Amino acid sequence: MCGIAGYWAPDRVDPGTASQLGNSMARAMKHRGPDHQNVWISQSDGIVLAHARLSIIDLSESANQPFVSPDGRYAIVYNGEVFNFPELRESLQNAGHVFHTGSDTEVVVQACAHWGVIEAIKRFIGMFAFALWDSRDKRLTLARDRIGVKPLYYGNQGGTFLFSSTLAAIERHPAFERRISAEALAAYFRYSYVPSPHSIFSGIAKLPPGHVFSIDRNMKSSLNCYWSGVDVAQAGLASPFTGTDSELIDGLEALARDAVRRSMISDVPLGCFLSGGIDSSLVAALMQAESCQAIRTFTVGFSDARYDESGYARKVAHHLECEHTDIICSTREALDLIPSLPEYYDEPFADSSQIPTLLLSQLTRRSVTVALSGDGGDELFAGYDRYYWIGKLENILSRWHPELRGSFTAILEALPRQMVFAALKALPFGSKLAPMVDGGYHLARMMKHANDFKYLYQTTPMTVCAYRDNSLLVNDAEPRSVMDEEVIRAAIPSLLHWMLYVDQTTYLPDDILQKLDRASMAFSLEARVPLLDHRLFEFAWRTPKHLKLHRGRGKIIMRELLARFIPSQLIERPKRGFSIPLADWLKSDLRAWGQSLIDSSTAKNDQFLHKADVIATWNNFLTGRADHTLTTVWNLLIYLQWRSRYSN
Repeated sequence: MCGIAGYWAPDRVDPGTASQLGNSMARAMKHRGPDHQNVWISQSDGIVLAHARLSIIDLSESANQPFVSPDGRYAIVYNGEVFNFPELRESLQNAGHVFHTGSDTEVVVQACAHWGVIEAIKRFIGMFAFALWDSRDKRLTLARDRIGVKPLYYGNQGGTFLFSSTLAAIERHPAFERRISAEALAAYFRYSYVPSPHSIFSGIAKLPPGHVFSIDRNMKSSLNCYWSGVDVAQAGLASPFTGTDSELIDGLEALARDAVRRSMISDVPLGCFLSGGIDSSLVAALMQAESCQAIRTFTVGFSDARYDESGYARKVAHHLECEHTDIICSTREALDLIPSLPEYYDEPFADSSQIPTLLLSQLTRRSVTVALSGDGGDELFAGYDRYYWIGKLENILSRWHPELRGSFTAILEALPRQMVFAALKALPFGSKLAPMVDGGYHLARMMKHANDFKYLYQTTPMTVCAYRDNSLLVNDAEPRSVMDEEVIRAAIPSLLHWMLYVDQTTYLPDDILQKLDRASMAFSLEARVPLLDHRLFEFAWRTPKHLKLHRGRGKIIMRELLARFIPSQLIERPKRGFSIPLADWLKSDLRAWGQSLIDSSTAKNDQFLHKADVIATWNNFLTGRADHTLTTVWNLLIYLQWRSRYSN
């Protein structure tokens, strides 16, 4: 795990200035790579590559980067791991290639030289982002892994092409123009993150997962997709597995074992994040099955019992005979992190589970350098409650005739909501009926918009962006997204499958994986996600629906596999998530912090916000006068905190 950065100014570069700028960009990423920082410069070509290394495989100096191929044609800066590099290395050796290090970086370079960049990447199993300079063809190529585990930003700023793992490194270059994108900001207030391919800054983009970007000395560029999630989804749905359930579980076990085994390749100590839930417990169980000694597991808990799952993790670790470490964090420890969040996240990012993830990463790094995580299981195998409810909606829509749906909707719309609930209050059993009636109104609204998948995604309870409020913004026009693509809607006609696909290509890389990468790298910890091996992604799309969702539960196939290692009674419980008592904190310990941001000159002078609405939203939240304002308030405060840092 590392940080990469660089720039290309084709009109040549001054070596002194280039060295200074390159080293400045590398230092901005030192938390990602504390073991070694270096710069490679081609003065005549105007290319500068910077690297910050966290040593994981081949700890020798010969594996440091930037790395130049033996023939001098290629130079690379590379972040991540290609887990099947031993097999690739053997194939290349059989083809006549000679290796001088034991690193996977050299394998990546030689593979690209031998097969070409795209054909080489198609052979990779892993998580990666890299920049490859071809001195013969005068071409710079950027590549990112299929799922989007590793970050990569890029953009042309006034004739200088910039790229990096972090926006912080790009900001070090004088060519960078600090202009906030109003569209990206609107998307942030909708989703609590800035979705790819956008960044918070105009002119700087995120390289989409599964893509290769290439640019020549005339600044002519191309963006090519080498792996398509929609193609995988369409192929899987068209050709589902037809074996028995037991055979499918066997297939999942074989793939998951191989993914975990590969993810355990390391020349430094490694361990596992363990919450005691299905995904992390499965990863821990498979790690222990592949290890000849007790693996290290790590859990962070909270003194507030409502949000503490450390006891569950402790029981799982005991059953697996792991060497377990947990820590109960005080409210104070969590609160102390919050004002520093912009230092860890380059863009506004308001998934509050970033706080326990940071605390867990900090704890884990005290003992190991690499940690395996269970992220991805929910998105691949329908683990969230929202998939269950969308599945129920699809079943209802398929059984109700359109005319009956129309009549049901018309009747409820004709009954004023406030009048109905006022009448319920007068009944002795009205409080018990109220949730059912509320559900009826919501169902009617969903039926009315049954063919508008984007509307359903954005309004269904428990979806990523339900109840978001963009009224704070002067300009709330969001950019087009995956949800607007008719090609994808045509390829994936089922609402449930479409929602899974949208989450896998937006929420997963831009929220879940961004959260994990920034939190772990803040403490120089490499986090690996074996459940997001692309072979498991492809397997998931061929898995029948009944092995994902059944009788109100998700991830059925993963539950069945986990039961081979851990008794069900240690695992089966309501899904809680990695949450914190955020609303309570904002009304007590964090109230002064929030008020200071609302009253700050940053808020008063921000050209993107309606000042009066900012104050009203905060006050309504504090007094409880408005529903569903917590997410909006948290988005607002995180943005103001980030903007304050950015302004300085």
